[in-house]
Amino acid sequence: MSLDRRSHFATIAVVLLYVGFAYGATILDKPPGPSGNASFPHVSDSWSPDGRFLLKNVDTPDDAGAPHNIYLTDMKSGVRTILYSYARHAEILWSPASNAVAINDYDANDDAQCMVFPLLPSRGRIDLREQFLKSRRPDREKKPAADHRTYDRNYAHVLRWLDPRTVLVAFEGKSSSTNHRFLLEYAYSPGDSFRLRRREID
Repeated sequence: MSLDRRSHFATIAVVLLYVGFAYGATILDKPPGPSGNASFPHVSDSWSPDGRFLLKNVDTPDDAGAPHNIYLTDMKSGVRTILYSYARHAEILWSPASNAVAINDYDANDDAQCMVFPLLPSRGRIDLREQFLKSRRPDREKKPAADHRTYDRNYAHVLRWLDPRTVLVAFEGKSSSTNHRFLLEYAYSPGDSFRLRRREID
């Protein structure tokens, strides 16, 4: 093979290698992770485990009440919508089946809310504290979760997914002036009851 011909093939190989790396970087820049979990706004993207959905944090500094929006893109349909807005810090926890996502909204140092968003087969939004307070759990459990006076630090947050439909959710609080505290943990599936896993109330 002549020198010119070898040089020609070498040039083509370098170009193809460059294009391959560039394409690979584009695809692998934000690949679907094993869990898809993320902390917004510290990172900007969170993929569902199967790569079907992408959540993207978009800062909106002109909105003092909610300076961050979370956009949901369905990579299958291309449809992009605002899923949720938050003030300070949001934790993303994907269902292992990619059919739902939980968002813990740490909107203040003394408060946290949690939402579950079913995505398939249809979209929905479930406020877990609100749902819990409407449930048939005993009042001795529900009252602490709603009592921001005795427990001036009062949090509701999803700890993890137990299976593709079920989250482990915690309601916990403490008083900054006394030793009063409580911790309640439940397994919960949308449309089902809250099943007690742990209860500690002082």
